[in-house]
Amino acid sequence: MTPGSIFPYVMPTPAMLPDDTTGWTLDPERAALVVLNLQRRFVRVLAEEGAPVTELLANAGRLVDAAHAAGVPVIHSVPAGERGPATYVRRSGAPDDQDGEAFAEQVEPRTGDAVLTARKHSAFARTRLEGRLRDLRRDQVVIAGLFARVGVLMTAADAWVQDLEPFVVADAVADASAGSHGFALEWVADTCGAVTSTDRVVTLFGLVAPAAEAV
Repeated sequence: MTPGSIFPYVMPTPAMLPDDTTGWTLDPERAALVVLNLQRRFVRVLAEEGAPVTELLANAGRLVDAAHAAGVPVIHSVPAGERGPATYVRRSGAPDDQDGEAFAEQVEPRTGDAVLTARKHSAFARTRLEGRLRDLRRDQVVIAGLFARVGVLMTAADAWVQDLEPFVVADAVADASAGSHGFALEWVADTCGAVTSTDRVVTLFGLVAPAAEAV
């Protein structure tokens, strides 16, 4: 399947995830949750493409809730103005569309959350994300949101380049097709990060006494 496919697809199940080759363990005392591009204008475009938007938002919302409950920092990244994957930007409405610029209600930033404006696809691009993570003493990045083949992939790669450990949550990211979604997961697992599931992360964050657990 190629980007732009109109055929609907379903979220990958845990049994479908690529094998972990990192040997990393996710620790809520070292982790931060980074949520990418979950603005209404992009969510609408993905819904038109048949992406599993309901599951995406439900799972991203669960991650945000679990992170807040566990004291894990939550950082949102959005593109500057009309930046973003060109195909989706053209279809997502005018940049002054205030409803479109708003976050999906499941992941609306809360008091204490950071909102960064990225100049390119990666959440690290000309933002203070790396510095903020260092200030927080967090060296693991749990990544959710849009778009799997672009923003998610490039954010994970940039995290790895900067000696951080990226964990991509397979059923809390999405793209326009199963092919783009699957490509991103396989690429991350092969090159720079770990791929996990919402249930695994939420369970770990929900532990009363956080302890490292393989994901």
